[in-house]
Amino acid sequence: MKAEDFQADCKRVGGFKPSSIALAIAVASSVSAAVTAQEQLEIEEVIITATARPVTKMESSISVSALDTEELSNYAPRSTAEVFRSLPGIRAESSGGGGNANITVRGIPLATGGSKYMQIHEDGLPVLEYGDVNFGNTDNFIRADSSLSRIESVRGGSASTFASNSPGGVINMISKTGEEEGGNIGLSFGADYDETRLNFGYGHHLSDTLRFYVGGFLREGEGVRETGFDGDSGGQLKANLTKDFDNGYVRLYYKHLDDRVTTYLPGPVTYKGNGEFGTVANFDASSQTLHSDNYRNISTFDAYGNPVNRDLSDGIESLVEAYGFESQFEFENGWTITDKFRISDISGSFISPFTDTFGNYGPQSAQSMADLICANAVSGEGSAVDCSTGTTVTYANGGEVDELAYLNLLFDTEIHDLGLIVNDFKVDKLINDNIVVSAGFYYSKQNIKTSWNSWNALIQSVDGSDSQNLSITANANGDLLVDDGLWSASFLSYAWDLEYETYAPYMNVSFDVGDFTFDVSARHDMVNAKGSLVSSCCGGDTDYDINGDGIISDVEDASASDAFGFTGGIITMANGNTQLVDYDADNTSFSLGGNYAINDSMAVFARYSEGGRAIADRLLQISGALNSDGSLSDTTDGFDSVDQLEIGYKFTAGDFDIFATYFNTITEETNAEITSGLTFVREYEAQGIELEGSYIYGDFSVNGNLTWTDAEISKDANNPSVVGNTPRRQADIIYTITPQYNFGNSLTFGASLQGSTEYYVSDSNQLKQDGYVLVNLFGSYYVTEDLTVSFNVNNLTDEFVVTEVEESYAEAGDVVRGRAISGRSTSVSFNYAF
Repeated sequence: MKAEDFQADCKRVGGFKPSSIALAIAVASSVSAAVTAQEQLEIEEVIITATARPVTKMESSISVSALDTEELSNYAPRSTAEVFRSLPGIRAESSGGGGNANITVRGIPLATGGSKYMQIHEDGLPVLEYGDVNFGNTDNFIRADSSLSRIESVRGGSASTFASNSPGGVINMISKTGEEEGGNIGLSFGADYDETRLNFGYGHHLSDTLRFYVGGFLREGEGVRETGFDGDSGGQLKANLTKDFDNGYVRLYYKHLDDRVTTYLPGPVTYKGNGEFGTVANFDASSQTLHSDNYRNISTFDAYGNPVNRDLSDGIESLVEAYGFESQFEFENGWTITDKFRISDISGSFISPFTDTFGNYGPQSAQSMADLICANAVSGEGSAVDCSTGTTVTYANGGEVDELAYLNLLFDTEIHDLGLIVNDFKVDKLINDNIVVSAGFYYSKQNIKTSWNSWNALIQSVDGSDSQNLSITANANGDLLVDDGLWSASFLSYAWDLEYETYAPYMNVSFDVGDFTFDVSARHDMVNAKGSLVSSCCGGDTDYDINGDGIISDVEDASASDAFGFTGGIITMANGNTQLVDYDADNTSFSLGGNYAINDSMAVFARYSEGGRAIADRLLQISGALNSDGSLSDTTDGFDSVDQLEIGYKFTAGDFDIFATYFNTITEETNAEITSGLTFVREYEAQGIELEGSYIYGDFSVNGNLTWTDAEISKDANNPSVVGNTPRRQADIIYTITPQYNFGNSLTFGASLQGSTEYYVSDSNQLKQDGYVLVNLFGSYYVTEDLTVSFNVNNLTDEFVVTEVEESYAEAGDVVRGRAISGRSTSVSFNYAF
């Protein structure tokens, strides 16, 4: 895009003008007409998202918003999830780095992780059918790059019937398809952190009816936090080819993702009191991690007891090979047929240090950690260890330790297969120019084949990217309690091998009566689940020199007791416990909405919806949910439900837009949390108001959104004491405000203010994070028509904010385990358009 064109568009749409960017996205094949990029600017008030036919924003009874590629850099994102948190109503906790984010919408809870109730799509089809797979969050397998045209979100109950397993809404990442010829090549690098990234893209018309687009990125570096190694490494290539016909089009799609990012799990932080958290000695959880080049090479066992060597720098490894097909044709008498198909081969791994406590073993001085371990230790023969003369703790390579020590429970999971096959077929019929009847059939097959390697329990120093393994010896008889960091060779081991098939017929009827627009839709999801989970822990039949020192110590001896009194280091799969999975579940969703256009600039709408979300692999962690033969027990029907009422008001007047939506939501939750071992069988209630708007005055524009939520836990089968409390991490208000000023045609400068009021970090409502504002700066200078220099600053004021804390209570001065938003980081970019 040329500089003058971009400036003109900024003046026209204000950078982020909700009424002008509610454009076409294909949410579960709900698209009923192809719209080119040029046409979008001409009919920018027309939307075809989660509707049976194109209608204007003022005529629709849904909530939809979007970000285009020019806007993405305004939010100084360091991950795709950091882009999502700029969308109205979306709560995206991006403290995990380039993946492993927690995402939800409009007061729907985040009991654990992932995006359980909100689907993430690419070009109208889900990336994964289930967004909260253990260690397989959907955002692990998506990247925002030059191939992206825009990101759009549909929030609320209408998504329940236009996509499976999405009762809260859909975020859709839409690719460029070559309508606009030309391309770009860009180079960006961290000014105060180590990462270099190359972005590229190119679209071209091979003929009047044939066009293509190819784009992607390559990157290498340490990332925004100090790790001591290049943990962010890899890239993506996306391509599509479109053949246009007089009455439709056919498109082929390809995606290759091979990327690694460091993921940040909870680490030691200090609770200062009054909702404020901060650093501990030698460690800043917002700019450092407990990853270290000192112990990158990890030896462990897979779920079958076989030795495995792992590399800590792999972090979240994402491997995707996807092929897709899309077609849409219009026929005489008002018929339109749309079909979308994709097959994705998805695999990877997840490895990262987690700060555990095992009760009393939280972060503490190295000597007190050593004494505590000794006091509770058993010898190789199973008898108590003599600690009468104390203990000695040293670095594994020698030297006394005067730092905090922590228990690193090394999360180590290999993702063998998260492959997804999905197809969505839909037929629309236009009747008398005011009635549209739509019917479709959706099918998907989601594999979940992962193995949790034996999670080593390591004792290490708390020292940012220079953390080291510690050795601990009981002085009385010289028992080696911790051998080169290794306290226990195994904690647990799982092997998941599951397959979920979804069949979903759906139907929608929409019609106009004067200034009224109505629609009613229904969807019936049928899920067939098969497979098994084999779990094993803490026993075995093989000696293994895990640390490679040539000596089999007690913690490596299969015939000896480990730190927990179990014999051996790992159990073979033959001795594990097997839970079969073999059940069918179904759910019917419906949505009813209506809109009244008061005049050309004002409208009101209302919608009521009941939607469902199938419970996938986490159901196996709920005690008693499945019978021994794999069938569902009487305690669950295999689905969680979300009921929503929405009432909205829309107003647009030239350079000013405002949209307000009241929502009332009741959510069922059946879930399990790995880190605490807790299970949740609950109901939540929430109500609130979502606002979004924009204003343009000459070269100045401001846009923003704010969501107020009043939420509570209304039922809890396992812990009635939390009933009436505010759900964890649910703030009363979250908001994003983005002012921007264009200095002629050569310079753009602005800021993004992303804030939250205080919130409780646990359901007990005893410990809270104070409110905060993150300030992000952005600016672009157009050296020539084609060459642009840009910068952005993320978290300018270097705020220390935790999104989650493992502990539910703490006194001022206590060390707890929290996951912090990354501190200040600055990037500089050069982009050449051609």
